[in-house]
Amino acid sequence: MNDDAPDPQKKIRLYEDIFIVLCVLSLWPVILGWDEPAYEFALYLALAGLLVIFFRRMKRFQKAKREFD
Repeated sequence: MNDDAPDPQKKIRLYEDIFIVLCVLSLWPVILGWDEPAYEFALYLALAGLLVIFFRRMKRFQKAKREFD
């Protein structure tokens, strides 16, 4: 067995965390008052991505709770 093999779940969580940071950065055009359709599109894309991450993490929490019980 190779213990150096990366855990795919850790990789997925890392990508999710990076996406969350990018979503926070996507708020800056709104904070700075920039009005461009591209920024609005980025905000809706960020919202959709965050909802996907939210539901994925809720499923992982529920699975962990079932395994704990």
